[in-house]
Amino acid sequence: MVKKNYPNISRLPWALLFLLAMALTACDEKFIVTKVFVTVEPAPTLEATSLPAQTPWYQPITVSVLKNAQYHSPEWGDFQLVNGRYYRTPQNPMDSPQTYLTQLEDRVAFGDLDADGREDAVAFLSTQNGGTGHFIEMAAVLSQPGRVYNTSTVDLGDRVGVESAQITGGVITLGMRVHGPNDPLCCASQAETWQFQLENGQLVRLP
Repeated sequence: MVKKNYPNISRLPWALLFLLAMALTACDEKFIVTKVFVTVEPAPTLEATSLPAQTPWYQPITVSVLKNAQYHSPEWGDFQLVNGRYYRTPQNPMDSPQTYLTQLEDRVAFGDLDADGREDAVAFLSTQNGGTGHFIEMAAVLSQPGRVYNTSTVDLGDRVGVESAQITGGVITLGMRVHGPNDPLCCASQAETWQFQLENGQLVRLP
């Protein structure tokens, strides 16, 4: 009988022994499941950061802005000027549109009316309503965030003249030409000084 020489298992390398053990396990149809535990670090918490407050934008008041602003008149209602003019629909279709017109007068005064440190304005509007009258109104226009706002409008009279206007310390001072006791409506001749200021957003004449 021929004697076969088998390798001494004790002298085999550890790696080969490991492979042999795995092969024997497979042959026996037994499997070893190794559980692997992975530690997941929690995501870092993001701290909420507050955005800086936006500075409101104020539209500067200019003559061009006043020529295209929206106004409210106690007498004529709401209207939008376009290049300084607003035409109403004539009551009589035969009437000229020029006799149903509100337009911005040339005289404008700038200054702070509401003590917020920003420049406001007073504008003067002349309205015809189909007759010979030219009704003069003064409109206070405030600079507010993102817009200009006609906060108050007052009637100054029919065919009166505003010869000067200025704003000082929130007080509006007007150099007026008004009707004297014997003046016809066409021709006001009496000089007067009128003063106004805003109270709760409304123009009030001072004594």
